Amino acid sequence: MIGTFLLDISGTVVRSGGFEAVFHRVYRELLDVEVSAEEVRVNTGRKKAQLFAEVVGAHAPDRTGDGGLIERMVGAFDAFMFDEIEQSPPPVLDGVREAMEILASKNVTVGYVTGFARKPALRLLEASKLDHAVLVGSDEVESGRPAPDLIHEAMRRLDLTDTSTIAYAGDTPVDILSGLAAECGNVYGLTCGAHERAELEVAASGTPARVVDSLLEAVRHAIA
Repeated sequence: MIGTFLLDISGTVVRSGGFEAVFHRVYRELLDVEVSAEEVRVNTGRKKAQLFAEVVGAHAPDRTGDGGLIERMVGAFDAFMFDEIEQSPPPVLDGVREAMEILASKNVTVGYVTGFARKPALRLLEASKLDHAVLVGSDEVESGRPAPDLIHEAMRRLDLTDTSTIAYAGDTPVDILSGLAAECGNVYGLTCGAHERAELEVAASGTPARVVDSLLEAVRHAIA
């Protein structure tokens, strides 16, 4: 039986589109390069320091020896994200509030694990009025998705050891892979975020993971 539901944030409980603009702003202002919208889209959900190191290598290789550049990019991303949240907080996705009510009625613990750093992620949850028992940001673990570190850290903080009692949902292929790597009892890829169903189904193919259209659908399946 599922006792804990761990969730990604952007594209899973709130609309994801606005934060893609944050990536473009970082690349323009700190690297003076334009990165395609497609490259930004397919890399959402990843640990920012790891992603930015790859972007520098691919788009500004002459800057790879620039000491502190990645840290400055991460800091800028967090600052720009705060700006976005304060100026135009992303709306909570349809069905999320109902999903939370169902989980509460079943005494299921809700937590968040995210590719964002902890501080902006916490502000986003506060602005969205989404309660949680645990929040783990990508700056609090060694490896981002698709590694299971975020989920393992949430389990440690909640004093959980049985992965079969944990459900996990996110909107990217690396979310699916992370949930599978952590051996969660239920893993869901949601089509309401940055990735198309076909992309999610590639990651889920041949595994117990399921691709569904919303968090509400995932919750109803998990507690059935």
